[in-house]
Amino acid sequence: MRFKGKVVLVTGAGSGIGLATVKRITEEGGTVVAGILDESQRSAISGFDCVLLDVRSENAWDDALDHIGETHGGLDILVNNAGISPQATAEETTWEMWDEVMSVNLKGTFIGCKKAIPLFRKRAGGAIVNLASINAIRGNNRLVAYAATKGGVLAMTMSLALDHVGENIRVNCVCPATIETGMVRQMLAEAPDIEAATGNIVAKHPIGRMAQAEEVASVIAFLASDDASFMTGLAIPVDGGRSIR
Repeated sequence: MRFKGKVVLVTGAGSGIGLATVKRITEEGGTVVAGILDESQRSAISGFDCVLLDVRSENAWDDALDHIGETHGGLDILVNNAGISPQATAEETTWEMWDEVMSVNLKGTFIGCKKAIPLFRKRAGGAIVNLASINAIRGNNRLVAYAATKGGVLAMTMSLALDHVGENIRVNCVCPATIETGMVRQMLAEAPDIEAATGNIVAKHPIGRMAQAEEVASVIAFLASDDASFMTGLAIPVDGGRSIR
């Protein structure tokens, strides 16, 4: 029950790592508010308190945090999980694609941190866990814009940690490798040779498989909890050994 008495907001909670994190923290006693993009995701988080939260919109953040304040009295933990991962080389990346991924992955994470910190201050502290990516610390093919945003999330995490360490606010990020989520399964389904594409992904991970969302959620829960009370400004790979190659 590490999160008993804690109020937690998880963005991008309608599927994958976000949904697994909502379930994990709830199981450990937390009061979790699930941020979802639109009504189509509401059924996935049935039974949980949820808010519509397009992370690109400052007004949407204000509305979500107002709801949390009115309903739960404050906020203790923010998990910035919402993100997109368009695949393209630099030459294939349109300005529209670049602006969209920057707006969701980097700007959206920044707005969340900016808005959450004053609320943490009222509670005499708090914790942020940002979702970066293995692509923030290791290269990959056809992910130029995505990697740029996740590298930015990592650097921003370290800067935020230093700015607010004196206020008992910890900021860390997680760098997952390939997670077997619906997004990845859809990507593989569109590949000309699904078996070969799957094999190529698995081969990048010394552990010999893709991760499950629950395995990343367990690390997020650790970093968000008081068990990680002496950790801030860190980027933790959850990557099946990929970063050691």
